Amino acid sequence: TDNFESYAVGSTPSPLWLDVAPVVPLPPPGVNAPTPSSVVVTTTNAFGAPTQALQTSNSLGVAKGIYTAVPVSNVYSLSADLRTLQYANTNALAAGPATDWSMQLTFARAGVQNFSSTPQVGVYASSLTQGWRLYLIANSGGPIDDFDLGLPAMLNTWYSVNFDFDAVNGIARSRISDTLTGNLLVDTTRQYAGWQEQFGLFDSIAFFGGEVAAESPSTAISTTSPNIAMVDNINVQLAAVPVPGTLLLVLSGLGVLGCASRRRMRNA
Repeated sequence: TDNFESYAVGSTPSPLWLDVAPVVPLPPPGVNAPTPSSVVVTTTNAFGAPTQALQTSNSLGVAKGIYTAVPVSNVYSLSADLRTLQYANTNALAAGPATDWSMQLTFARAGVQNFSSTPQVGVYASSLTQGWRLYLIANSGGPIDDFDLGLPAMLNTWYSVNFDFDAVNGIARSRISDTLTGNLLVDTTRQYAGWQEQFGLFDSIAFFGGEVAAESPSTAISTTSPNIAMVDNINVQLAAVPVPGTLLLVLSGLGVLGCASRRRMRNA
C-alpha cells in the first residue's frame, strides 16, 4: 500500500518505486519523457482535505509514471484513486481509435518493451475518448484488447478504480466508483476465450500516462499538449496457488506499476 505521505514534496517516491520513462526508450520519432517523469505533490483529496499524491510531468512522453516489481501470481488485485488534470490534444488520425492516456493502473512485464507497449493488463483514461477503457496485451502472442467500459473520465474528478485479474483463466473485472460519493459507476467482468496460463505472466505494477501519438519532429496531426494526471491511495494484493486447490493469499506492501501499451503501434 502507498498513500505518498512519507515522501518529500517534489521528489520521486523512491526506493519503493522506479521511473517508467527510461525503461526501453523508443527511437525517433518516438518522444521519451524526461526523468523524473512524475513527482510527489501537495493537492486535495475528493473531500477537499489536504493530501499528497503522485503527479505526472507536464511533458510529452510515451510513458510517464512509476512501477515496482511484484511476484508472478495467479490472481492480481489493484486499486487506487485516479484524477486527470489535463487531457492531451490527441488526434484520431495519428492515434487510432483510443490511444494516448492520462493514467493507467496496470499489471505488466517490466523490461521487455517500453511500458507503452509491453505485455500488460489494466484500466486507463483515454485522452481521445475521455472515457475509461480496459487494455490488454497478453504475453506469448496472446490476445490484445482495448475495451470501452462505457464511463466518462471527467477532468478534476477523483475516481476509485479497482481492477482484478485472474491470470490463470483470463478474467478481468473492472470497478470504478466516484470517490466523493462512493457510488459504484461501473462493474464489468470480461473473460477471454482460449486463454492460456502463459499469457498472464506479469511481474510488475505500474501507474503511468503517455502520448504515443506525439512525434519529434512533430507533424500537423501529432499530439503536442501532454496528459497530466494524479494517483493516490494504492493497494495491491496477489494470490498464488502453490498446491492445486490451496490458495495462499499474499498481501503485497508495494506501490504502483505503470503499464499501458498504446493503441497505435509504431512503425518498428
